[in-house]
Amino acid sequence: MTTRTSCLIAFAILTAACGSGTVRPTDEPSAVAPAPSPAPSTPVVDPDPAPAPTPGPPDSPPDAERDTTPEPSAAAPSAPAGQSSDLEIRRIGRWVSSGIKGNRRLVIRDSNTWASFWSELGAGVRPKVDFSRDLVIAVASGERTSGGHDLAVDRVSLEGGDLRIEVVETSPGPNCMTTAAMTQPVDVVMVPGAGVNGWSFIDRKVIRGC
Repeated sequence: MTTRTSCLIAFAILTAACGSGTVRPTDEPSAVAPAPSPAPSTPVVDPDPAPAPTPGPPDSPPDAERDTTPEPSAAAPSAPAGQSSDLEIRRIGRWVSSGIKGNRRLVIRDSNTWASFWSELGAGVRPKVDFSRDLVIAVASGERTSGGHDLAVDRVSLEGGDLRIEVVETSPGPNCMTTAAMTQPVDVVMVPGAGVNGWSFIDRKVIRGC
């Protein structure tokens, strides 16, 4: 077989294999699947922070350290030096007719003297007195020939350790109707005894009108 013949046979084979159609470029673009875009990352959002505690005043200590001791109360003002202060008078009893016929001005500071005076007074059961705290003042005007007479401890004050005891004796006026019975006015009171070093009596006489 000649070289020419061989080339023709080869060309015929190649033509049959490729087909007789005409190759045309297509106008439609090739459908190419787009590459998937990466999913956006979800930002991490912190939850709302808890509200910060409101700070107290700068000088306020914490509860565990706060001083809760109450402030001491102010002491009661005392009487200025040189001035007297009135004492509370607690009356034990007053009598018009008693067993004491003499004039008396007594400050009693012990139980024995108190018992002796009360026995002379003859007024029944003797009241109890705490002489560590109180003292007794007893005054008697003596025996009077008629009624209408009276006697009272009117005021007791303390100045520099000395008691000032004011006694008022009342007598009926000349036009007053009175009984003819004998009378023995007596007044017995109790006052605080703290700080008492001495005492004095000041008598005042009053004529009662009728």
